[in-house]
Amino acid sequence: MKIVPTIISVSRAGLSVCGTQISGVVKMPFGPAVVKDLNVINLAELAAQIKALVETSKISPSDLVVILDAETYFEKQLTGETDEKLAGEVQEFVDSVPLASPSSKIFRVGDKYHVVVINRRLYESVRTAFEVLGFAVKAVVPEMVLGSVGVGSVFDANACRLILKKMAYVMENSFVGVTRVERDDTWVNKNKKTAVALAVGAILVAVLGVGLVTWQTIQARQAAVARAKVRLARTAQVAPSPVPTPTATATASAKFSDLSVRIMNASGVTGEAQKVKEILVRIGFSSDIEVGTLAMADRTLTVFSLRVSQEDRKKVMAIVGGSSQENTQTQFDVLITLGKNTP
Repeated sequence: MKIVPTIISVSRAGLSVCGTQISGVVKMPFGPAVVKDLNVINLAELAAQIKALVETSKISPSDLVVILDAETYFEKQLTGETDEKLAGEVQEFVDSVPLASPSSKIFRVGDKYHVVVINRRLYESVRTAFEVLGFAVKAVVPEMVLGSVGVGSVFDANACRLILKKMAYVMENSFVGVTRVERDDTWVNKNKKTAVALAVGAILVAVLGVGLVTWQTIQARQAAVARAKVRLARTAQVAPSPVPTPTATATASAKFSDLSVRIMNASGVTGEAQKVKEILVRIGFSSDIEVGTLAMADRTLTVFSLRVSQEDRKKVMAIVGGSSQENTQTQFDVLITLGKNTP
């Protein structure tokens, strides 16, 4: 029997969980030493709290839908009348947001367009903690877009039921798998034109409902924008649609030494993350690999960004074992969570 998705609401105060496996809404407050001002202070403790929540509430692994409370993101209504002005407006707003790891997407609410910026690290920390327990995040949605389907600002059992009934709409308005504009000073300074192209591509996708505008190559982005302009000439009004999740084909591979890596030890064995780090450094990775500890997990999971080639992924997987995923929104090029099945 198919398990219905579990719904999670993320607020500044903590997590609220509901679904067919739970009676009512279960709440998990963030401690001041765990999450503060949308920043994760203690990743290991956050993961431990989430694991305890799942075990205590007896929630079986399922798909997850994450609802972002209005307090957890920054939003602005767009007013630009041309693609160039809209791109500049989006980039200026993203740069002004006081977050270290922002991700953004444009949403249509009524007849207006809004750019929403979230803290990617907070979302990824919550996501990783659930994924090592066997869950799979399918959608991440800001609260503001749910008003169109009758969901109010209070996350309760009724809101949960409405969200489950409107899953198609929820999936269409998700952050997962979208092209986004990020503030990365080093990257932006070196790639000003590419950053602007990404912003323009995101706006055209939201307005025209065209297919995927990837960033695999500059040529691919330009081709997608050109196709969007052709569609614009053929239709007077098009509803926005989500950008499909990119394929599993990685972009041009980066050198090992240029890839960012984090290793989280959830195996229960002291020193496992450090051992894997030493091996990765020996095969060419930078010695700046981040190492941390999580609550014990049953399986090893490695999440790769598009910058990691298939060949390099095989080399990493030969070392750590377990399973792997691709995530276009990961903060690190290689995020390894070592479980009890670590070789």
